[in-house]
Amino acid sequence: MPFTLRAAVAVSYVAAMSMIAAMLVEQFAGAATRTAFWPVFWSSALVFFAAMADRQWGRGMLAVQAALTLLLSPVLLFPSPSELDPVARPDVAVALAVACAAGQVVAVVLAFSPPSTAYVRTAGRRELSPSQRKSVLVVHVTSSVAWLGIITVQGSLGITAVTTDDPAVAQSMFTTMLVIDGTFLGPAAFLAFFTGIVLAVGTRWGLLRRWWVAAKFATMLILMVLPIIAWQDVPVDGYALADAGHPLSEIRTALGATPYLAMISPVLAVFAVILSISKPWGLTPLGRRQPLRLSRNAPR
Repeated sequence: MPFTLRAAVAVSYVAAMSMIAAMLVEQFAGAATRTAFWPVFWSSALVFFAAMADRQWGRGMLAVQAALTLLLSPVLLFPSPSELDPVARPDVAVALAVACAAGQVVAVVLAFSPPSTAYVRTAGRRELSPSQRKSVLVVHVTSSVAWLGIITVQGSLGITAVTTDDPAVAQSMFTTMLVIDGTFLGPAAFLAFFTGIVLAVGTRWGLLRRWWVAAKFATMLILMVLPIIAWQDVPVDGYALADAGHPLSEIRTALGATPYLAMISPVLAVFAVILSISKPWGLTPLGRRQPLRLSRNAPR
């Protein structure tokens, strides 16, 4: 393994440790215990992808995670106090989180620099081993089922909150949504998303060689983005309005139809399940140029 690739792996490990250190600083500062799950999950994924950096898909996943870290930096790196987490992130924790993000970028640059690029290309497109594929598949199925359940529950809680006539029930629904969102939704979504990509690029199916895989990837991406840009206002604004004592009529007016539209998410999740089972539509143009040769490691 060339020096640049070994350096990329080492920098990734240091970045993961920086994220864990930031989490520990936050915990000692009084942060809620549930906030520890995110950095543990993120650093674990980083370590796994770094260990697979000598493979094309592992190196690609390092780049995907680095890009997501930068894209989600307002959430992952600079979270402000919220209704349920009033403790501000210490400056030391912020600095460590920034160091983690910078380390991921440096690792990606090293992984895609010569002679790393030539080494990975020469080594060929190594697939997941049968044991690795089974392990990733278990995590993918489990996290996907959890994701489907969570977004269905979140939609149901939101609709209950805006249809009840009891202000106490409405506030409890919004509070529950915030707890679920901050503890389970993000990790389940990203775990299902990451493992799905690994199963695609780490086997002969590929990510863009079959229409059903490409369509499922697009669906999962939409499922990740929708709650952030569209549905997040339901628990956040709903809780703030209910806590301030606003009448239910004002809360309903402020939220509009968004709580009902949030049920689009479980519909999309079920569509992804149908794609996984039926595998329709055949090869994409890329797949026709690079014929698919099924191996014993290919997902069934």
